[in-house]
Amino acid sequence: MRPSACVGLGAVLLSALLFPLLTPLAPPGSLDDIRSWALQGPGRDIPVPLMGVYVFRGLNPFLLADLSHARGWDARSRSFVYDMAGPGTVVVPGATTGDFSGEHATTSPALHSALTGAAFLRLFRVLRYTNTFEFNADFTAATIRPQFFGGWLPLGSALARLLREEMVLDRRSGVWKRINFAPPRNATPTAAHYFLNPVLSLPPAQHGARRARLHADGLALAKRKLAMARDPALARVAS
Repeated sequence: MRPSACVGLGAVLLSALLFPLLTPLAPPGSLDDIRSWALQGPGRDIPVPLMGVYVFRGLNPFLLADLSHARGWDARSRSFVYDMAGPGTVVVPGATTGDFSGEHATTSPALHSALTGAAFLRLFRVLRYTNTFEFNADFTAATIRPQFFGGWLPLGSALARLLREEMVLDRRSGVWKRINFAPPRNATPTAAHYFLNPVLSLPPAQHGARRARLHADGLALAKRKLAMARDPALARVAS
């Protein structure tokens, strides 16, 4: 291959890799009007009790996860894929991990404490960071398998093999706890963890009418997190 062709191919690949940086970040709607804009993703009919919108507690500066944007449901393995940089992930754009304390103190260390929410989301877009959730038979726990670059780069596959994460449900509260394990053997849980508190939940289709349930305590938790961050760009969201 000619050097000029190699340079051209490299430029194309680099452009494809960095293209997500050009995509603007869309802010969420008002939390008080969350029913009007949340749970609108193509995966809302995935039949798992986890389906809903959750506020991150302990993972900062991330705010919400709208799992209706999950995809690739496989009934046989009870699994789906969630894009960590997709439209379902809402961050506090101008905040860093140091902006949160008390009930929202960081319990899952970030890659870099100086990165803002917007920077994290753009980084995840470049990495094509996704998580595959594989549930147990009664949907009270899930193994989480991270993947980078869509699995088509050797580095992405290598990183995925180094990471093991699990999630377990507290049946009484409906809160999920995310647990990390120590690489490379992944046999021992680490102190790093965070929680997903429900803000909206959507019962599986077989349970009849699927009106989303609003969790007042989860909504209040999300509002307090926004107020703690004091990000003027999201002032309208908390109202």
